[in-house]
Amino acid sequence: MGRFRSESVIGKVWAPFLAALLATACSAQSETGNPPRAGSGGAGTGGASAGTGGAPTVDPGSGGNTPPGDAASGGAGGGGGGGGAIGGGDGPATDGGPLTNCTTAGSELCEDFESGQLDMQRWKLNKPSASASITVDDIHAHTGKYAVHIKVVPNQQSTAMINETVTFPAATNAFYARMFVYFSPDIPVAGGANPDMHTGFLLGNGNNDRGNVQAGLGLSGFGSAKQWLSYSIFYANPKFEFGPSSKSLIAANQWQCVELFEDGSDPKTEIRQIWVDDKELTELKTDSAKAAGGQVNHLPPKWASVSFGIWEYHPIPVLSDMWIDDIRVSSKKIGCAN
Repeated sequence: MGRFRSESVIGKVWAPFLAALLATACSAQSETGNPPRAGSGGAGTGGASAGTGGAPTVDPGSGGNTPPGDAASGGAGGGGGGGGAIGGGDGPATDGGPLTNCTTAGSELCEDFESGQLDMQRWKLNKPSASASITVDDIHAHTGKYAVHIKVVPNQQSTAMINETVTFPAATNAFYARMFVYFSPDIPVAGGANPDMHTGFLLGNGNNDRGNVQAGLGLSGFGSAKQWLSYSIFYANPKFEFGPSSKSLIAANQWQCVELFEDGSDPKTEIRQIWVDDKELTELKTDSAKAAGGQVNHLPPKWASVSFGIWEYHPIPVLSDMWIDDIRVSSKKIGCAN
């Protein structure tokens, strides 16, 4: 809340009393779960500036990009970045303003981009595609005025994502990640010259005992009818990739709330759950140990980062724009109301 200072005798007498009142007000606000709104708190400290990801290598199995070393997970993100009250309050936004009652080191992150720019102490760019761009603009926003805008050239197999590491390592090696997403234009049904449009949108990244693992939520590949895909790629030898498609479809030109749960707390399997608009897509719940059928390369990674954006393993012929807003990462279930 800041320190009350006065050089006058009166100020010195009243300073302890006023400080006590301010502390009481802060405590009451925290207990009610109502977050401080825009303008509360300055930028945090710590963390390296973000750079762009390195050039990807070719994935011969899927025809797409594989992580360039550990570029997908990025470097250390830093422990500051947001100001606001420290604590895990879950009070919903009521005025379209930013949520600032999230810690940005080790447990939870809230980001609504209302500063009008990316906080590079929180975010690292993975953008090996020179033709793609990642900006913050006011064309579409879920709440407030601004959202991240990712723009790619249609049918050009692009990668453009924002990655955060400040909430990692995750407690018990499990995390929830939520974003509101807006796609434009409508995504077509796969077929003809474009039979496979496998693309990642919300990904956990890390390494297991054999190498890199990339796991999360995206667009189905072969035969996709605009379906969500819950998938994992274990890149190390032997390579192992699996994932079921959803019954529900990706909707274009409107906001959808998507939430990912990645659970690596059991060292023998990676378990994942997906919610869209607060409805669990139970057909997307996965268990890598069961899916692997005895293969050795299916152990969960130690989660090191989470990524939001577009990673086209195969190009989407028409997709050009994606907006992302109201991101949260937490050790607890988030939902769409917060």
